[in-house]
Amino acid sequence: MINKVHEIKLQIRYRDIDSLGHVNNAVFLSYFEIGRIGLFRLNTDEYSVDSINFVIAHMEIDFLRTLHLFDEVILRTTIVKVGRTSFTFDHVILSEHGKEVYTHGTAVAVAMKDGEKVPVPQFIKDLLAE
Repeated sequence: MINKVHEIKLQIRYRDIDSLGHVNNAVFLSYFEIGRIGLFRLNTDEYSVDSINFVIAHMEIDFLRTLHLFDEVILRTTIVKVGRTSFTFDHVILSEHGKEVYTHGTAVAVAMKDGEKVPVPQFIKDLLAE
């Protein structure tokens, strides 16, 4: 069965916090990476750099609420668009009860092999959220 949505409870670490007392904006890129890798691992037993080789070509992040050390949040990751050689992840960090959205972001990935763009693999196309 294909799991088109990956959710994980984030553990906010002390090192994620900046001098203003909230999660530093650069840390969200690492959080989103956890979601991308988690989505693939959830759906393939063959996860490796050889089977899923892509680079991030573009990212957008909207910071909607301040995230603090002891906030309990979930990261939800899906694939929302697939082109010929690229595909787009959607990342949302929300409260455990799902009522507050802290951050929303997208990441456009380009499928690569030997330094060249290649068509998006079928198993990634199969993860497209409807």
